[in-house]
Amino acid sequence: MSTFVGSLSAQWTALLRLIMRRDRWVLSAWLVGVIFFCVFFVPMMPEMMGTDSETLVLGEMMKNPAMVAMCGILYGEEPTIGIIYTQLMMVWSAVVVAVMNILLVVRYTRTDEDEGRLEVIRSLPTGRQAHLVAVASLMVYINGVVALASGFIMALFNVESIDVAGCVVYAAALGACGLVFAGLTMVVVQLVHSARGAIGLSLGLLGGFYLLRAYGDVSSETASLLSPLGLIMRTYPFYDNKWGPVVVLVAVGVVLMLVSFVLGARRDLGQGLMPVLRRARAHGSRFLAGEWGLTWRLTRGTIIGWAITIFIFSAAYASVMGDMESFIDSSPLYQQLMGIGDDDQEVAKSVVVMLVSIMSIIGCIPVLTTAFKLSSEESKGRLDYVVGKTVSRWSLFAGYGVLVVLVAALMQALTAIGFYSVALTVMDEPFTFEFLAKVCLNLLPALIFFGGLGLMIVGWAKKFTWIGWAYLGGAFLLTFLGGMLNLPEWVAKITPFGLLPHWPTESFSVPIWLGLVVMGLALMVVGAVGYRNRDITA
Repeated sequence: MSTFVGSLSAQWTALLRLIMRRDRWVLSAWLVGVIFFCVFFVPMMPEMMGTDSETLVLGEMMKNPAMVAMCGILYGEEPTIGIIYTQLMMVWSAVVVAVMNILLVVRYTRTDEDEGRLEVIRSLPTGRQAHLVAVASLMVYINGVVALASGFIMALFNVESIDVAGCVVYAAALGACGLVFAGLTMVVVQLVHSARGAIGLSLGLLGGFYLLRAYGDVSSETASLLSPLGLIMRTYPFYDNKWGPVVVLVAVGVVLMLVSFVLGARRDLGQGLMPVLRRARAHGSRFLAGEWGLTWRLTRGTIIGWAITIFIFSAAYASVMGDMESFIDSSPLYQQLMGIGDDDQEVAKSVVVMLVSIMSIIGCIPVLTTAFKLSSEESKGRLDYVVGKTVSRWSLFAGYGVLVVLVAALMQALTAIGFYSVALTVMDEPFTFEFLAKVCLNLLPALIFFGGLGLMIVGWAKKFTWIGWAYLGGAFLLTFLGGMLNLPEWVAKITPFGLLPHWPTESFSVPIWLGLVVMGLALMVVGAVGYRNRDITA
C-alpha cells in the first residue's frame, strides 16, 4: 500500500521546489502583503483607544448590529485593546488570507492545467498525484509562515492587553482558516472545468461563509459556528484564548485536501467532475462579429456573478437595520454617545452611508476586473487574433471603457435596490428609495475613477495591474479605519472615496462629483492613447 501511495506522489518534492523557485517573487509579495495587513494596525491601537473611559465608550459603539455584521462579535466582560482589535480586524484578515489561498491554489492547479504545463509535467516520471501533493504542502507552508510571522510581529509590538498567548491563538486561527479555504479550493478545482470557474465558485463560497457569519453574529450562534470566519472569532483571542476552533479548522482543512486527492484520481486532465450545464454552440452569434459584442461575451460571466454578489451583500447588510433600530432604542448610553434625541434617523443614515461606502468599494472589484480583462486576454495571446484583423484598437479599447462605466453604474444601482428591498421589510421607519439612490449616486464617480485608472494601467503598463488592486486596498483601509486612526485630513483625500463628501451627513459637492467623473474618463482617454501606440505582447 505504501509503495502504491508513493508511486502516486513520486517526485512531489521536486515539483514543490520548482513551484517555489518559479514563483518566489509572487509568493514573497503575497506573504509580505498579507502579513502586513494582519498586523499593521496593532501599534496604532493605543493612540486610537485613548483612556480607559474612552475605550469603554468605543466598546459600546462597537456593539451596534451593523458593526457586528460587518466585522464580528465583541466579547468579554469589558472591552480591551486586544478584544477591539480582534473585532475590527480578525474577520477581514481571515478574508484576505482566504483570498490568497484561493488564488494561489487555482494558480498552481487549474491554471497550470488549462495552459498545458501540467500535461508536460505528467509526461515526465512523476506520480499522478504528485502535483496536487506539492500544492497541498506549499499551502501548509504558506499558512504556517503567515501564522508564525503574524503572531511574532504582533507580540513584538508589546501593546497593552495584546499578550503573547493571545497573539499565538489569533495568528494560529488565521493560519487554520487559510488551510480550510486552501482545502476547499482544491476540492472545487476537481469539480469545475476551468480556472475561471474555480476562482468564481471558491470566492462565491467565501462570500457565502461571510454572510453566514454576519447573520450568525447578529441572530444565531449556530450559524456562526458553521462558518470558518465565525468559528475563528470563537477562539476569543486576548480573553479566553481557546484552541478548540483552531484544531477543528485544521482537521477540516486536512480532510478537504484528502478529499481533493480522491476526486483528483477520478477525473481526466482538463475536465471537471461536475456536468456541463449547457452544451457549447457550434457557431457564434452575429453579436460576436463586432469587438464590442466580443468584449461583453468575454466579461459577462464575471459581471453577472458580481452583480448577484453585490445584490446579496447589500440585502444582507440591510437585514441588520431592524436590529439596529432596536439596539438604538434599547441603549440609553448609545443614544447619549451619538447625541440622539427624539429622532434616531440621522444615526441610522450615517450607518447606511458607512455600509454603502463599503459596498461601493466592493463594487470597484468587478470594475477593475473588467478593465484588466483586456490585459489578461493580451497576456494569454488571444488578442493577436483580434487586432491582427481589421479591428481598430480605438474601438476595442472604447468597448471596454463603455463597459466599465456601465458596470460601475450597475453595481451602484444593485446596491440601492438590494438595500432598499430588505430594509423596507425590517425597519419600522424605512428609508425611501430616493435617499438610497442618492447615496449610491454620490459614490458613483469613485467607481468610474477606478475604472479609468485600470484602463490607463492597461494602456501604458499592463504588467503593473497590481497597482490598481493595491490602491483599492488602501482605499478600503482608509474608508474602514481612517476615522478611528485620527489621520490628517489630506491622507483620507488621497482616494476618491475620501474626496467625495459623505452625503447626507455632509453637503453634496457638484464640482468634486463632476471632477472625479471627468478625471476617470480622462484616464481612459490617456490609456487609449498608450494602448494605441504600444506593442501587443503576450
